[in-house]
Amino acid sequence: MTSIYYRELGTGFPVVLIHGFPFTSRIWDSFAQKLSTDFHVLTPDLPGFGNSGFPSEKLSIGSVASILIEWLRENGITRSIVIGHSLGGYVTLAMARQAPELFAAIGLFHSTASADSDEKKESRNKVIDFIDKNGVEKFTSNFISPLFADPQHHSINDIRNIAVQAKEDAVKAYTLAMRDRADSISLLSEIHKPVLFIAGEKDAGIPVDAVKKQAHLNPSSELHILPGVAHMGMVESENQTLEIVRRFIKKFGVTS
Repeated sequence: MTSIYYRELGTGFPVVLIHGFPFTSRIWDSFAQKLSTDFHVLTPDLPGFGNSGFPSEKLSIGSVASILIEWLRENGITRSIVIGHSLGGYVTLAMARQAPELFAAIGLFHSTASADSDEKKESRNKVIDFIDKNGVEKFTSNFISPLFADPQHHSINDIRNIAVQAKEDAVKAYTLAMRDRADSISLLSEIHKPVLFIAGEKDAGIPVDAVKKQAHLNPSSELHILPGVAHMGMVESENQTLEIVRRFIKKFGVTS
């Protein structure tokens, strides 16, 4: 099995926070610490990122989901709420498709159930070309500022320092996995579980209107739109998103 490195804080109902691209679990450090006053919080490094091993098989969103499901079972986590940021949301949806019995609810944090459009797929291809020509650090170091509504946000340097540690093979493999991932729109109504949507008003990559349409597909969904926030709500609006997540877990996790 691919080794999964993770941080574990607190006690109580298990909550799994999955990071986005091209980060590690460190983006959740402050958020997880504060959330752990109420819950058992686990923050894994996705396979190939941070201190987790790189899978021997070809990487896909589905294969990553399978690895994390096995990791949960090995750690005795048979009932949890999993919340994924961006890429982590794609993995979250794939986990819910493969093993819905493991989850009381799921959350999409600046993420989408839609597959890539043709335009987005071409953008992914250009990322691969750029990395081949310029190296991975040139990409990861310039990737971060546009994720924030405020280009001078105090957290940008910290987030960039996490991103630039990503290895080229992982960045390229996940870029292709995101490009080729399956559409999960139908899953939103089929899984019969609550879905938390957190969207940024100024998120250029995950338009609010698209998230609104997806939220309407699940009768137990909750939608929260963060004013003045782009793609990094866990740091751009930490207190607000913490309160949203706490309420959601207490409503659908602890009492389930």
